[in-house]
Amino acid sequence: MKIRIKAFCVLCVFLVLVSGQAAGGTEGKSMGKALVLSLVLPGAGQHYLGHHARARTMYVTEAGVWTAFAYFRVQGNNRKDSYEEIAERFAGVEGEQDEDYYKALSYYVSSDEYNIDVMREARFRYPYDREKQLEYFEANGFFGDDMWEWDSLDRQRDFRNTRTASKESYRRAVLTTGFAVLSRVVSMVDIYLSFKLDESRDRASRPQLRVDSDRDEGFRVYLSTPF
Repeated sequence: MKIRIKAFCVLCVFLVLVSGQAAGGTEGKSMGKALVLSLVLPGAGQHYLGHHARARTMYVTEAGVWTAFAYFRVQGNNRKDSYEEIAERFAGVEGEQDEDYYKALSYYVSSDEYNIDVMREARFRYPYDREKQLEYFEANGFFGDDMWEWDSLDRQRDFRNTRTASKESYRRAVLTTGFAVLSRVVSMVDIYLSFKLDESRDRASRPQLRVDSDRDEGFRVYLSTPF
């Protein structure tokens, strides 16, 4: 993942460095429109300015980002289905449960074992109040249809590993959205630099009135223009 991030950053820097060197220009074009287009879809602003090579590169990058996002989401969902099936078949879990339940399922062989720890916590919190202990126990323990018991430690380990892998897939999907944000920033910076570069070239091509001072000859005023 770190290698991919570095490669993407190198590509972004390259795009910024070559800004204004491709075919196309900003004459008669709106910076505001180009920036909005780049915000909506990286590369659209470059296409609007006629920088088609950079636009294609950004289109491909954007497609890659969202393809990766979809891949990791589907992978996470498939792994989630897998660990839920493991829990149902080998621990007696009924129906879909919340994250707290699956977390307990990952580390406790049975709901009875988990409930023992809940009672210990209740006694620690309310050492002299039996009624509050029972309230805490009933509110945080698992009973009835929520009870479970793993048939083997190997199955529990498979469940825990698959659940961890599923969460990692979802985490990577979220990270890819960061690349989507970064690509938009790079595209908008590229647009801004394109306009500034053309603006500086335009100023350099205009005739300029210059004033030089000389200790012996005094001031000298002349008009300069590039050829």
